[in-house]
Amino acid sequence: MNQVSEQITLTKCLVKDHDQPLSSAELQDSLMNALGRNNCRVLRIPKNKWCIEYRNNNKIYHILAKSCTYLGNPHPIYKKRIQLSSWFNEYANDVARHNPQIDVRYIGVYRYDHVDYGKNIIFIDFEKDTYLLKKGNNSSAHVYMNDLYQGMTYGVFQKEDALGNTINVVREDHFFGYLTGEKSHQLSLFDLFREFNNGFTFGEWVEALDVIKEMHQHAWYNWRQAEWAGAFLEYKFNKFTEDNHCTRQMRYVGGSLKGKYDLDFDIKFEEDNFYGDLKASDIKQRECIGNDQQSMIDCLFRDNKFWYVIYEHETIKDSQMDYEATRARNHFIKDIDSKYFKDEMSYHQRMKHSVKFVKMSIVELNMVNYKDILTTFKQGRQPDGSARNPKFSINKSMLKNDNFVVFRYSYYQHEIF
Repeated sequence: MNQVSEQITLTKCLVKDHDQPLSSAELQDSLMNALGRNNCRVLRIPKNKWCIEYRNNNKIYHILAKSCTYLGNPHPIYKKRIQLSSWFNEYANDVARHNPQIDVRYIGVYRYDHVDYGKNIIFIDFEKDTYLLKKGNNSSAHVYMNDLYQGMTYGVFQKEDALGNTINVVREDHFFGYLTGEKSHQLSLFDLFREFNNGFTFGEWVEALDVIKEMHQHAWYNWRQAEWAGAFLEYKFNKFTEDNHCTRQMRYVGGSLKGKYDLDFDIKFEEDNFYGDLKASDIKQRECIGNDQQSMIDCLFRDNKFWYVIYEHETIKDSQMDYEATRARNHFIKDIDSKYFKDEMSYHQRMKHSVKFVKMSIVELNMVNYKDILTTFKQGRQPDGSARNPKFSINKSMLKNDNFVVFRYSYYQHEIF
């Protein structure tokens, strides 16, 4: 049954409508039109099956294609899939044994043709390695509306989903260049975060006093912050962008480093002209506090997207360590500043003794998905009793949802045993 679900138009508008699955002939036409008919042919496979054989510069590709459609109720309407027939893996394994020079691809084809917007064709290359490990009957390969949106935006968009599958979403006019290697995914910002993560303290226990002393030594404006794990993340991020001379691509604009025209967020992605915010969060917490509601909405509608860059850590609470870090922090501040008036147990109830960063995620909010991810955080009141401006909070179960996460890093996946 073809149920109503989300669709994306050629102009990147989100609408609710029925899927438009392609017939075998239409699948073949869409692929050959994108790659050039002179270099393509329909190759018949026994038992009434087929693939597109594409040749380019002595390279041979065999494309196994299926329509990309909604899974159906009760699945979320932004989630789509291609059905991976069991013979896909049988064929790929057989080719690998007998004709290893042939590159077999699993390609999903998404189509949405609207009288007011035109015909939108998007190709999804599901890298087959993880799917080859699956045995048995038909299975599915999933893609989300936000993935399609990213492919429309960048031309080529690559990511690893929550299950470890790598997908490449390719706009129709980029498919030829993508398959031939002339166009690759445009992820310069993600590449910078990969580099930052490789030099960050992932997998290491860092203690409060050591971090506070380091931030003070380097004159970090927020070195006194009781929530020192977040201050440390911001300090390291700023240091990375300055040391690597990439502040024209992304720069820290929080606190005292905020320029006259900067908004009240942590990161300005200069070349792409949008903002983001850094968050350090205990991995056991179910929510991550966001930003002022109205500022977030204004920023989103102005720039069309916003990034939450969330770093999760394991935590040893100071209460487990006889409040050692609490006393050390307050004594250290008092040694630096004789006017510091708080006692040695100030902030002891929430103080962290040590943290170990283990995961990070980039959540992109844009016009396709933002309504589904944010809930209102119960903010309480200011010290004078007045109501605070309401803030959003992010339910961290969303970090497993591929309609929102555009980039992931896990220390455990990169740990060397």
